[in-house]
Amino acid sequence: MNKTGTGREYRTGVADEALARVAHLYYILGLTQAEVAARLDITRFKVNRMLAQARKNGMVRIEINVPYVERFELERALERKFGLETSFVCPSDASDSVSLSEVIGTYAAMVISETIEDGMVIATSWGETLRALALAINPDVARNLCVVAMLGALTSQTDLDKFDAASTLASRLGAECLYIPGPIICDSVRTRDAINAQPAAQRAIAQARSADLALLSIGGLGMSSLRRATIIRDQDYSSTLAAGAIGNLLGRFIGKDGKPIDHPFNDRAVGVGPEEIFDIPRRILCAGGPHKVEAIRVALTCNYANALITDVQTARALLAEDPF
Repeated sequence: MNKTGTGREYRTGVADEALARVAHLYYILGLTQAEVAARLDITRFKVNRMLAQARKNGMVRIEINVPYVERFELERALERKFGLETSFVCPSDASDSVSLSEVIGTYAAMVISETIEDGMVIATSWGETLRALALAINPDVARNLCVVAMLGALTSQTDLDKFDAASTLASRLGAECLYIPGPIICDSVRTRDAINAQPAAQRAIAQARSADLALLSIGGLGMSSLRRATIIRDQDYSSTLAAGAIGNLLGRFIGKDGKPIDHPFNDRAVGVGPEEIFDIPRRILCAGGPHKVEAIRVALTCNYANALITDVQTARALLAEDPF
């Protein structure tokens, strides 16, 4: 047999083919997991694991269109309280293998697929929620799209695999992708200025500022994505809290007033900041979880986002009496 491409590409194709067959037997033909296992002569455990992988990598997209009264009530209340154009509330249930961030991102893909039109410029932040969105989005929603990264790049392939949204979204949508050629936070202001002076960075930043749609996420008090991606170390994280940070939005540490705090990290951040996105007509914040409630409330109060996709428990907390 003549195999084209590298061995790795060939093996990847075979793996995808196997996932697709399992998904077809289970979702299309309606076989049970035990029946799929028997037909393919594999274990039921492996079938379960392959179905989970097919969902995670976007091969299988599950849409749930079951309305329920509390969700609608929460959405209308959020819109009234924060002056939002629209909101969407999904279930809060997660599991050991699927985090709440991934749940929100998957539902967000369904909602955002309906808002994308031909020729749009889509600016996106990064993080687990937005990557899940990118993996789950319908690839056939529109044509001639451009996806722009709002921040600098992640520094390792592992981080890209977990948190990158721009390149994943562009690949799924068959869109042009613009990057900012530099890290999210530089080692010095001088390095940041040098990156910002590059034509590629200037083009990406200009496109992001004038985008039709912005996809935003936010880090809460734990700022776990920043720490897991080793963008900040634990001791540096402690210093942002001491300076008054309650969250991280677009690579900037913000305080209770929603403004970037006075901290060296903010001076060295690359890309579009929160104060530069108000001209983007649709700004959708996709976020949830108890550790993010305060940051989400501040971001919405400051009008950084005019649409919200979150989960039931977060929505209830946002509608509770403000803690400050």
